[in-house]
Amino acid sequence: MSQESYMGYPGARIWLEEDGIVRIKYPDNFHITMDVMESIFEQHLQLTTEKRPILADCESVASVDYDAQQFVSTDKAAALTTALAVVVKSAFTRAMGKMFMMFHKPPYPTRMFHHKEDALEWLKTFLADEADVPKKQLYKS
Repeated sequence: MSQESYMGYPGARIWLEEDGIVRIKYPDNFHITMDVMESIFEQHLQLTTEKRPILADCESVASVDYDAQQFVSTDKAAALTTALAVVVKSAFTRAMGKMFMMFHKPPYPTRMFHHKEDALEWLKTFLADEADVPKKQLYKS
């Protein structure tokens, strides 16, 4: 069973799956602010303090504030991230993602994907020995 935490925003959640990959899911038409990014970071620390790959499901994100975009490229974020896969569906979200990658190049491998399965396959290449992945209990805050 995975360990899970809700970020204080309806429908938004972050969890550490048994495969060792941290997942972030946003609700429909969600606006990502710096407060949201700080909440994600704090919840991530409660789940694990180890560097791990992250899957961000941004299929229906409406917008991302500039300072929230910058946060992803900070040393603070890099301390918990081995790689970031961002799943997008719409042309608008893909365009936002391309601009983000051009202007706020994170200090770890980052790619956009159309399909979650492809993103997970790529992220698995950034996992440490899978035998080291702890089996977690469900966690809600």
